[in-house]
Amino acid sequence: MQFGKGKVAVTTTVVCAVAVTATAVVVVRHRMKNSGKWAKDMEILKEFEDKCGTPVSKLWQVAGAMMVEMHAALLTVVVNSRC
Repeated sequence: MQFGKGKVAVTTTVVCAVAVTATAVVVVRHRMKNSGKWAKDMEILKEFEDKCGTPVSKLWQVAGAMMVEMHAALLTVVVNSRC
């Protein structure tokens, strides 16, 4: 199976973007965990979980869903502004 130069370039770009993003996530997470802020943030989440009875995993799920919706909304705004 032969790939055109354009497909190879796009594939390479996507793979590089994924690698850079993954590296950035690891670096940011490492810095957050090493700072005192991470422990404080987790303490706040744990306190919230205890008070409202919602597991932290569910809170992360809700936050992730909100992030997806916000990104979709921003993408819609960008696409509509180009028309």
